[in-house]
Amino acid sequence: MVFFKKYWWVLSFIVLLWLGGSYYAIQSNQASFESIFRTEVAGEIQSLDITNRGFAVRVTLTNLHRYHFFPVDRGDRGFIAVAAVGDSLRKRSFSDTLFLIRKGRVMRYMFKKVLY
Repeated sequence: MVFFKKYWWVLSFIVLLWLGGSYYAIQSNQASFESIFRTEVAGEIQSLDITNRGFAVRVTLTNLHRYHFFPVDRGDRGFIAVAAVGDSLRKRSFSDTLFLIRKGRVMRYMFKKVLY
């Protein structure tokens, strides 16, 4: 009990850091979702980065815009397993469906809003 009385400020600082980090993560994911949801996306994939332990995808298109989104996994034919550099990506504005065009074949993928 003496430890908590003596170092209460350290514990308070740790809790504040945790709360600040959680708030930042929620705001960052919200902004990522809004940026891709509101825009019309069309172009060829220039780079494909998988982040957050294979869950989120960051795509750079030919127009040099970078989009960060969370695809809905469909098993072995999921976006992460199929997409490659050089494939085309299309999306209408205010739509949660992406169209991946690979070797002339059009595949539909949905992305979702994640708040953590």
